[in-house]
Amino acid sequence: MDEMAIMDLRGEYDDSMQGRVSVVTGANRGLGRAAALGLARLGGTVVLLARDRERGEHALHDVRRETGNDQVSLELVDLASFASVRAVAARISERFPAVNVLVNNAGVNLFRRAVTRDGMEMTLAVNHLAPFLLTNLLLPALRAGAPSRVVHVTSRFERWGHVAFDDLQLTRGYTALRAYTQSKLATLLFTYALAARTRQLGITANAVHPGLVATDLMRDLPPWLRSLYEPFLLSPDVGARPLIALASSPSYEGVTGRYFEKERERQSSRRSYDQEAGERLWQVSEELTGWRRAGDGLG
Repeated sequence: MDEMAIMDLRGEYDDSMQGRVSVVTGANRGLGRAAALGLARLGGTVVLLARDRERGEHALHDVRRETGNDQVSLELVDLASFASVRAVAARISERFPAVNVLVNNAGVNLFRRAVTRDGMEMTLAVNHLAPFLLTNLLLPALRAGAPSRVVHVTSRFERWGHVAFDDLQLTRGYTALRAYTQSKLATLLFTYALAARTRQLGITANAVHPGLVATDLMRDLPPWLRSLYEPFLLSPDVGARPLIALASSPSYEGVTGRYFEKERERQSSRRSYDQEAGERLWQVSEELTGWRRAGDGLG
């Protein structure tokens, strides 16, 4: 992020993250790293979530060095493992009884179908089920930190998505596009259902399409396919700006259940507003993650 961009962030947000705790998934590189860097620049306590220790520690060192903020730490998590998600949520909750911001940024887009150790289709697991589980596990901390904010990274490609309730794991006719668009539509259905449940708790939930950003998200795609996107890609620093705004700006205080494309509020797809589908997905997600237990969550 260049010096002018840093000055703009400080001027607009007025160091509003002082004393506030943010958790950012996929924070070791790309969009997540840029978002974590921006929040750290605003004086916040930032927890970087990453799968790879070496890359995570490298990002931690860089964020601390570039911001001068030593209230930045690293937690390792494999979002393809429900046990790992539960473990990291427990560690975060122990360290920070009150959390003010959760940015669910991490995502994958696999050219070939893969299955997690829990038996879940990988794209659905990482892009939707893991954020669903992590968010619910951190709800007590988010309630304690209210007013608090949950920010989900989605994609405009959700408009071409269908949630295949009869074959969520896409065992029939898997394609990378089908898996990705289903997961991003699921992100929006989850966002709206979460916003409805937390409206009276001081927790807001919003989703943002940051634009086409030059990240590792398409690393599993063939080179010829990746090359089609390259002329249109934004830098991670530019793409992260709406995430930082939704997480920190006073302008979004109390704003919930909304969808943004970059900095502008937009209407998402008709299917994303289907409340019946949203409730059905919530219940299925509880079952698949093993979340539903007596007294748990907002179900």
